[in-house]
Amino acid sequence: MSVYCKIKNSVVKEQRTYQDLQESCAEMSEHILSMQEDCKRSDLELQYLRDFISYKGLNKEFQYFRENSHEERSEDLPFSYFTL
Repeated sequence: MSVYCKIKNSVVKEQRTYQDLQESCAEMSEHILSMQEDCKRSDLELQYLRDFISYKGLNKEFQYFRENSHEERSEDLPFSYFTL
């Protein structure tokens, strides 16, 4: 195999690697954007909950719950929850 062919094969291999990296970066970028959108929605939901607690005058009750609740798990639910 000539030196030219070896160099050409090496360049082609590097180009494939570069393309694979570009695709991976594009996928990660989409994933990061999706996570940022989820964060924004969660922040907005949290703000609504805070404002609702304040609007209803439940700040003391919420503080009590926050300080005295404990986390429980249920086999029927895929997540844990807080309870008194």
